[in-house]
Amino acid sequence: MNKLKIHKDDIVEVIAGKDKGKRGSIVRVFKQKRCVIVSDINIIKKTLKRQNKQDSGRIADIEASLHISNVAIVCKKCGHTRVKYKISGGLKSRVCRKCGDIV
Repeated sequence: MNKLKIHKDDIVEVIAGKDKGKRGSIVRVFKQKRCVIVSDINIIKKTLKRQNKQDSGRIADIEASLHISNVAIVCKKCGHTRVKYKISGGLKSRVCRKCGDIV
């Protein structure tokens, strides 16, 4: 399986779907499913059961996962872009494909 170029706490922009154009940071990455959860993006409603007799059930807003093909990393200079790896001085770093700046 290919290595993911998206990591936790990266700033990403949604490039497809109902939240297209919105930006947020990655909260969690699911490597096997190739999905990510982005903060305040792709909010869905979920019904929660009651915990005890006195408590009542409720409807909660939660963040659902997005496939990694629907998000792009945001470069500070260029906006959303793709990423490549560059090895310099024995260190491997992620680099913006448009401007060559380290992401």
